[in-house]
Amino acid sequence: MSVQQNSGIRKAVRQFMVAMVACTAVAAGAAFAVSPDSAAPVTPQTVAGVADDNGWPIVPPNPTPTN
Repeated sequence: MSVQQNSGIRKAVRQFMVAMVACTAVAAGAAFAVSPDSAAPVTPQTVAGVADDNGWPIVPPNPTPTN
């Protein structure tokens, strides 16, 4: 093997190791984010039209017309 071929193999191994460490870090962060006992509190979100009152005050209907 030539010196140039050895340095190419070392570069490829080094890039593979960096990519593997980066992917492991991303996977660990994702696992922590979706874990049920993670430290971050989650606030419930309301989608418009789905909730009963959607946070707005409810005006009772008036069956008699007001003229």
